[in-house]
Amino acid sequence: MEDQDWADQARCRGVDPELFFARGLHEARPALKVCARCPVKDQCLTYAISHDIDHGVWGGLTERQRRAFARRSALARVS
Repeated sequence: MEDQDWADQARCRGVDPELFFARGLHEARPALKVCARCPVKDQCLTYAISHDIDHGVWGGLTERQRRAFARRSALARVS
């Protein structure tokens, strides 16, 4: 099994998961605030992208933001 020890340090630990599955940027803002100061935000984002997770706020990014980030990252690797 993949090492996910980083999740034990996440600020969202113990927060209602529904907060992270809001629709649209406006409704996602409370989740984004939780992520903003999270010490493992980068690991969370990497996990979400590497596992093709396409729902919810992960790593401080909404679904749409994460897709755009992944596209930019893929383009940068090609260049």
